Amino acid sequence: MTKVNLIKYFSLAVVLFLLIGISVVEDRLVVSSLKEVKRICYEIESVAEENGGIVNGEVASLVDNLEYSWTKNESKLCFLVNHKSIEQLGIEIVRLKTYIDEEEEIEFFVSLEIIKHYVETFQHFMGASFHNIL
Repeated sequence: MTKVNLIKYFSLAVVLFLLIGISVVEDRLVVSSLKEVKRICYEIESVAEENGGIVNGEVASLVDNLEYSWTKNESKLCFLVNHKSIEQLGIEIVRLKTYIDEEEEIEFFVSLEIIKHYVETFQHFMGASFHNIL
């Protein structure tokens, strides 16, 4: 085996490991970001059930936390996917705040379910795959 072939194989291995590493980091970033959104959604549901409605300071505070968490993570995710693909989740979070102000409980919980559905959907199409490596 010549020195040139050895360098080619070594370069190919480095590039392959680099791509695998980037895909794993991407997957961890997506999973952690979406898991945080999902956790806050379930927390909002439980607090709303415990307090008998959505019109209280704790639910509003949790929705603010959800919005902050999503805004912070959305900027990271925009490097990985098209912003148009994930902006609907931000729109639904803003709707949650509107529904609290207007005391529309049914619409609030429907919007919360839509957010959870988007989180599940995003995990499937934004995760690491062999297509990202190739």
